[in-house]
Amino acid sequence: MLSRRSFIKKCTSALIAINCSGLLFQASTSSGGSNRQIPVLAYHRVGYTPDNLTVTPERFANDLEHLQERGYCSISLEEFQKFIDGRSMDLPDKPVLITFDDGYLDNFQNAYPILRKYGMVGTFFVITDMLWAKERLTPEHIVEMAQGGMSFGSHTVTHRALAELDQPSIYDELVNSKAVLESVLGKQVNAIAYPRGSYNEAVVEVAESLGYLTGFTVKEGICIKRSPEFELRRIPIFKYDSGVINVIANRGHLV
Repeated sequence: MLSRRSFIKKCTSALIAINCSGLLFQASTSSGGSNRQIPVLAYHRVGYTPDNLTVTPERFANDLEHLQERGYCSISLEEFQKFIDGRSMDLPDKPVLITFDDGYLDNFQNAYPILRKYGMVGTFFVITDMLWAKERLTPEHIVEMAQGGMSFGSHTVTHRALAELDQPSIYDELVNSKAVLESVLGKQVNAIAYPRGSYNEAVVEVAESLGYLTGFTVKEGICIKRSPEFELRRIPIFKYDSGVINVIANRGHLV
């Protein structure tokens, strides 16, 4: 197995530009996707750690079951990006994008098999400097999940607040995390979730220059075709929330 140092050196030598492959799961679709309102759910951990960012596996399974009961169908990051970009495409009547921040190991151990059980897909934003850390995803986990239909994006290298950094540091965070994930996946990575929701005009300019297509914030709200590509809103899910349908109703307001 490559050492961490050797792997990072190999990854950052060049950015890979490879066409994205199709997903394992295909949802039933209908025409007229241009007027869709898409809730983007933001989870972190799925396990039993005692903090508000962790939901139990039972709660997560219950969330997915309730989403399906209400007619929601998960879509991939690639499908979501095409929608935001204004490209003509079919979408489910009630699409939902399910995202996870930070790249915790329990995303592989718990969230991934539950998503598979319900025939749904998720998008995982990974802190690349944590790939070899305890209780975090490894490259092997990422590859397996991608083969199972999951999508991945950058959550930077070190999880620093991007709006507090100078431009060279912003560039390093965005270019190096992108390169590592592209080397792991063998495909283009072009979405970022801003750590701590921190971004500004300089961050957006760097992201666009590096080929990112979308940037996700922690501002509450719902996404429509006119949503700004680099100021996309999400609906955070916390341990203390009463249920995912209520959360969408309360935090998924249009702005």
